[in-house]
Amino acid sequence: MNLRRTISLILTAIPRAVHRRGFGVQSPWAYELIRDVLFEKLSYYAYDEQKLSTPMQQQLFRIRNHFQGQPIIVIDEKGEKAVQRDEEVLQTATPDTVLIIEHINDENADLWTKMVDDSRAIITFDMRKRGLVIFDKKRIKQNYIL
Repeated sequence: MNLRRTISLILTAIPRAVHRRGFGVQSPWAYELIRDVLFEKLSYYAYDEQKLSTPMQQQLFRIRNHFQGQPIIVIDEKGEKAVQRDEEVLQTATPDTVLIIEHINDENADLWTKMVDDSRAIITFDMRKRGLVIFDKKRIKQNYIL
């Protein structure tokens, strides 16, 4: 691992540690989402039934369960395919759309940076490997590093 990457990991670890369990988050909506959906430790009713064994699968299930009835789009591609799919999503996104971008710490890091800076992406949650984007214009623009 090179020095620049090590420094970057250290500098992002501090804000992540503060907000990981929702501490320091002022919005009740975001606090509830962080605590009860993104980083819930208890077992859900359907983990065994649907054979969800990894924490990433379980987290995706909780997100889908929480945002029932809203369009949820998952970009699991990497590189140029992810960028193309992201452009399609941004053009058709409604305030109810929930976007999940995978691999934001490596292959899709540039895409994630662009998404955080985009004015259409109102609330973003950076969870190291996965990013969650909310397009609800009734909320204030915010980026949470978890």
